[in-house]
Amino acid sequence: MPRMRSFKGIRYNPDSVDLGRVICPPYDVIAPERVDEYYNRSPYNAVRLVQGKQLPKDTKEDNRYTRARDFFRLWLEQGILIEDKVPCIYYHEHTYSLKDSTHTRKGIIASIHIDEGEKKTIRPHESTQKGPKLDRLRLMNEARTNFSSILGIYADPKKTVETQIRPALSAPAVEFESYDGSHRLWIIDDTSLIEQITRMIQYKKILIADGHHRYETARIYRDRMRAATGKKDGNQSFDYIQMYLINKDDVMTIMPTHRVINDSMGVGLVDLEYRIKELFNMIPHDNRKTFLNTLAKRGKGSIGLYVRGIPRYYLLEISDNSDIDRYVPRHIHHLLKNLDVTILHERVLEPILGIIPALADKRITYTSIAEEALNMVSQSKADIAFLLNPNTIDEIMEIAEAGLRMPQKSTYFYPKTPSGLVFHSLE
Repeated sequence: MPRMRSFKGIRYNPDSVDLGRVICPPYDVIAPERVDEYYNRSPYNAVRLVQGKQLPKDTKEDNRYTRARDFFRLWLEQGILIEDKVPCIYYHEHTYSLKDSTHTRKGIIASIHIDEGEKKTIRPHESTQKGPKLDRLRLMNEARTNFSSILGIYADPKKTVETQIRPALSAPAVEFESYDGSHRLWIIDDTSLIEQITRMIQYKKILIADGHHRYETARIYRDRMRAATGKKDGNQSFDYIQMYLINKDDVMTIMPTHRVINDSMGVGLVDLEYRIKELFNMIPHDNRKTFLNTLAKRGKGSIGLYVRGIPRYYLLEISDNSDIDRYVPRHIHHLLKNLDVTILHERVLEPILGIIPALADKRITYTSIAEEALNMVSQSKADIAFLLNPNTIDEIMEIAEAGLRMPQKSTYFYPKTPSGLVFHSLE
């Protein structure tokens, strides 16, 4: 059972900054070329905390991690950041546009106890890599603060937060527009409402939708702090992590995560066609729009392919008579075996392109935008684009419930939870 508690959140002072200009996405979706964009939005933008610039003269004593620590401490001293006087839980509404529709995602931000030992209260669904965890650990060691929330999903068909908590709230504490839509944040310090929320969560399981590396880093940090301080009662701030929790039965948008191969190491269309012909039918398309529409319509079992220098798009459809077991290793669980992303990695990326998990971040660029993936190839910035359809939330939760993990960056929950709404101290 997850243990939730309120905490004294550290927030931007709305009297000192333009809130719409200080939030930013989580570190892992800020492309290097966009860091300057967030730096320029405000001298207090949270990008300086979550993904600060690396400088040529960086040293062990002066680097992006120590600068994040120093910015944070300075902003607290200057009153740019303020700490709430009593422990709170925060309720957030994020209204955003996607294509021709407008949606509002509702979430609660709270302090969640990190699982002990082999407990499976908080369930991951994606694999992780060592590099990002080392990066986040260096930041956590210096700043001792959660600058971003883990995005978690729970199931509550009764919609307790929406039907019982939300009607009890008055006007939001802050309301602002930003790059990703409009935001409204309520500060809940009423103990009865806090107890009601914590009771609702305590019998749930939480799926980690986004933030796997940060969650695993938090466990490492907790274990190190326990060893360093001798405090192992489970009630310390470092035993908890900040989470943004949304209800499975509420508004949710899951987008695909396409794979763009930066360097195919000489592998071209002829090689691919020869190596995959027994598993896939390759259907050519001359028109990009038709190709994308067909891929989306076909759904599961279809993968898009676009190769540099080839004036056609291809839809890869798993043949009806294909024996998946013949191409995907036997040890892979049946829930994972039939996923398009698993088939792509096990049948194409690793055996044909030589992209093992340890090299994925170096040779693959990930994007949720199909046009961006295709343009990278057409503009000769990459060699191959593989386009995927998104998984459903039920598929993802079933995989997590079974204790399994999809390949890294298999899902993209949209929009990303912004960094800068609330910060969670680990001291």
